Amino acid sequence: MPLDTDEAPAADAGAPLTDMPVAATIGQMLRARRKEIGKTMKQVAREAGLTEGFISQIERGISTPSLISLYNVANALGTSVDTFLSQPPQHAHSIVSHAGERRGYNVETKERVYELLERGFPGAQLNGCITHMPAGYASELTSHDGEDFLYLIEGEMLYEIDGKEYVLKAGDTLHFPSSLPHRARNIGAGPARELWVGTTRIIAEQ
Repeated sequence: MPLDTDEAPAADAGAPLTDMPVAATIGQMLRARRKEIGKTMKQVAREAGLTEGFISQIERGISTPSLISLYNVANALGTSVDTFLSQPPQHAHSIVSHAGERRGYNVETKERVYELLERGFPGAQLNGCITHMPAGYASELTSHDGEDFLYLIEGEMLYEIDGKEYVLKAGDTLHFPSSLPHRARNIGAGPARELWVGTTRIIAEQ
């Protein structure tokens, strides 16, 4: 999923943005951690629900994972996504999330932004994220524990869930067990925004 150095469009003009390391840096960190714990790429791929070829591409800086795939790889390596964030989120457990005040995070390009939504209270089961996806974006095939609920805020997306395709337009929703292999592609002419709510705790509780 080449690096783009254009300025990122955040959810609001005043929203701050924190970049994650560039692809090569993420790959180097993942390779170093894998070698430290003595795992092969094949083992990591199997545990992360990804292909060995994709793990190799990540480590070589050719491809970068989506946030959820980075979560899966981090789990397979016995660590957390926070390890790879340039500035880990600080949880305030606020029951209110204001547009324009949320921090955005990049994984692969500055055009693709994740707004991690604050958990309202310690131990909350639901997790949320607004993802900004540029035209032409396509994710890798992945799977993980729990369930996903998606609401498409803007744009047109094609989702593949367990081999079946679903086209969503603004206002449409999708709800499925995230253990099913799934991926997404922006098929619209412009950017898309998606609200994800799920039971997968991508960012560790503090």
